[in-house]
Parts: sequence; C-alpha cells; structure tokens
Amino acid sequence: MRLKHYTLKFLSFYPAFLAVLALIWGGCSAGQPGLTLTGTVTDAQSGKPVAGAWVGDADGYGGSPSWGSYTDYRGQYSYQTWYEEHNIRAQAPNYQEQRKLLKTFILKKEKEKVIDFSLQLK
Repeated sequence: MRLKHYTLKFLSFYPAFLAVLALIWGGCSAGQPGLTLTGTVTDAQSGKPVAGAWVGDADGYGGSPSWGSYTDYRGQYSYQTWYEEHNIRAQAPNYQEQRKLLKTFILKKEKEKVIDFSLQLK
C-alpha cells in the first residue's frame, strides 16, 4: 500500500520535473541560435584591431557551415549562437588561432555575451 502511495506521488511530480528540464535545456542546439556573441579581435603585441579575422563556433559546433562572423575595420564582430557552453575560435592570416570557452548560465538570463581575442603573430 505504501509503495503505491509513493508511486502516485512520483507520477504526479514527474510532469513538473520534465517541464523544468525543458526550460533549462530548451535552447540547446535545436532550433535557431538565441545568444548574441560580440567582441573585438586585436593584435597581441600592438593592441591594434585585426580586420578580417574570422570568429565563430569551433569544432563543427552548430553544424556546417560554421556559425560566425568576420571582424570589421575596428576588429569588432557580432553573431548569433546557441545558448550552451562550447568553444569559440578566432583566426586570421599570419596569426595563431585562439580558442575560448563560451560559458553560459543555466537559466538563460543573458541575451548578449562579450568575448575578446588577442591574437599572436605566427
């Protein structure tokens, strides 16, 4: 009799548990990206902006083609990506590639994240 009581309690709690999981994981990889990633790419020695650098999701994250953007003449970039932790890379001709981990919060309160890169010459 007691087991039946606990089973009924669990079953009544289970839909709410699934709803919370759906809220937490709802934006992960499926659908359209919902986080704006912005920043600046600069030369590590001079501090000057690196125009034409590619900044985007690394390791095939988000499918093919990669999600990302080229920097403008001020070294600034902006693009949409998914709201979950993954690697972001910056690369430009004559520079070593740099990777950083995009860290996010579990409840998706951020709408925009800033990640700056400082590239070393090869």
